[in-house]
Amino acid sequence: MRISRLSTTRKKAFSHKVRTGCITCKRGNRECLGYAIPAAKIFTLESRGSSSSKRGLPSRIPQTAPCDDELLLSKTVDASFGTNEELRSLQHWLLLTSPVLAHYGPQGDFYTVLVPQLAQQSPAVKHMLVALSMTHEKFHTGVTAATPTMTSRAVSHYIAAIAEIRNKNPPKLHVVIASLVAWVIELFQNNLPAAVVHLRGTLKLLREYKRSKPSRAAQEVLQSSILPTSSLAKGLTQLMILTGPTSGEIEPEYQGHICHPWGGSAFSSFVEGRTTICRYIEQIADTEHACNVREMERLLGNWFERARRWDQETIPTSARTALLLLFNLALALLPASDVVGFSYAVNPSTIDFVVDKATELANIYQKVEQSNQDLKQTLIIVLGFVERLFPDSRSHGQALLLLNQLRGHG
Repeated sequence: MRISRLSTTRKKAFSHKVRTGCITCKRGNRECLGYAIPAAKIFTLESRGSSSSKRGLPSRIPQTAPCDDELLLSKTVDASFGTNEELRSLQHWLLLTSPVLAHYGPQGDFYTVLVPQLAQQSPAVKHMLVALSMTHEKFHTGVTAATPTMTSRAVSHYIAAIAEIRNKNPPKLHVVIASLVAWVIELFQNNLPAAVVHLRGTLKLLREYKRSKPSRAAQEVLQSSILPTSSLAKGLTQLMILTGPTSGEIEPEYQGHICHPWGGSAFSSFVEGRTTICRYIEQIADTEHACNVREMERLLGNWFERARRWDQETIPTSARTALLLLFNLALALLPASDVVGFSYAVNPSTIDFVVDKATELANIYQKVEQSNQDLKQTLIIVLGFVERLFPDSRSHGQALLLLNQLRGHG
C-alpha cells in the first residue's frame, strides 16, 4: 500500500501566519484560557522562566468561581446541538476526528464520548470541538478543495471559545477540557509552542481543580478520562519537543500541506513505516547493547510526525490503526520521566490498551477484511512484541491466545 507524496503546489491549510501569544490578541503575554499565553518560544513543560508559570489565574476568572462540576452528561447528541454548521462539524468529529484521536493511547472515552457530550452543555467546549473538527476536515478535504470560509470559520470558533471562557466564567473543568482540545488544534497545525502553552495551562488548572475537592461524579470523570488524557498529552508533547523547530520559530517554511516541517521525508509505503518502528522497538528493548534513549525518542518523534500525516489527510484504516499500536509499544519501553503516561513503568494499562485494540482489529480482520494482509501481519508483530517484551502485563495471556489464533488463521 503505497502512500503518494503530496504535491508541493498545494496551498497551506491555514494561510495566516501564527502570531505569538493568543490568536485573539495582537500582542503576546495576554491572558485568555485561565492561564497566561507568553510570547511564543520552545521550552520544556518543567521550565519556570515564562510568564505563564508565574502568574495566577486572571482576575476575570476567579479561582473559586461558583459552578456545577457534576458533569451530568446526556447519553445522546441530537439536533439541539446547534447550527447546521455545528451539526456538520459534530458529525465529522464523531465519524473521523475522535476515532483518530482515540487510538493514540489509553485515555478512556475523552474524545469519543466526553468531549461531544459536554459540548452540549458548554459553549466553550462546543466551539473548540467545531474548530478542531473543521481543522481536521480541511486536512481531509485537501486544502485546494476546501474553501477559505472553512479556515475563517474554524478560527472564528476558536476565538469564540476563548471569548466564552474570558467573559462567562464557565466551570473550571470545562476550561480544562476546552484547553485539551485547543492543545490538539495547535498540534494538528504543527504549532508546537502554542501546544505547549495550552498543555501547561491545562496541567495548572487541573492541579487547582483537584485541590478544590470536586464531587464524586467529577472525580470519576477525572480519574477515568481527563487525567489519563492529560498525562498522555504531556508525554507526547515532551517527545515532540525533541523534534520541534528551533527556539523562536513558529511556522517553518511550507513544503507541501502539513508536511513534516523539521526534516525527514514521508514514508514511501506502509511496510516502510512498519519496518522502521519495529527496528526502533528492537533497539530500545536490546538490553545487551544499550541505546541512546534521547536519540531514540527523537527518532520516534520523527516517525510519529510522518505517520500522523496519514491520519490527518486520509480516512484512517484498520492497518494504520494497528501500526500506531507499535508506536504505543515503543513508548511503553521508555522511562516515565520522558513520556509520562505512555510508559509501562508507571502505567501498565498502556499494554492493556494495545491488546484490547488488537483484539478489536483482529475481529475486523477475521469477519470483514480477511484479505487485508497488512492488518494481519501488523497484528502478529504487535502481539509478538507483547508476548516477548511484556510478560508480566495483565493482558499477556489474552495477547498470546490472540496471537496463536492469528497465526493459525488462513
